[in-house]
Amino acid sequence: MARALSHDPGDEAGLTEWAERLHVSVKTLQRDFEREFGMPYSKVRTKLRLSTSRVLLETRPVAEVTHRVGYSSPSAFITAFTREYGCTPGRWAGRGHEENG
Repeated sequence: MARALSHDPGDEAGLTEWAERLHVSVKTLQRDFEREFGMPYSKVRTKLRLSTSRVLLETRPVAEVTHRVGYSSPSAFITAFTREYGCTPGRWAGRGHEENG
């Protein structure tokens, strides 16, 4: 499941849909994510999306990256990115990535 998300961070499937796909309960998936990653599914998905976005921002505009990593609007993406990395995606891409880890 984590591998699939890393290959397609824009996948909108929630835990319920994943549980159906995998024929397990939602509770089982919740426990598995907490055990494996130390955080809930929603945080893992957000971190994967934002990590992928940094790579895409090297060559693609913010609006395109927004949709490719699964955010419904540029403002939602910019807010999440800024919260995680301390600067906007445009500023991050413009000033050099090595400063930002």
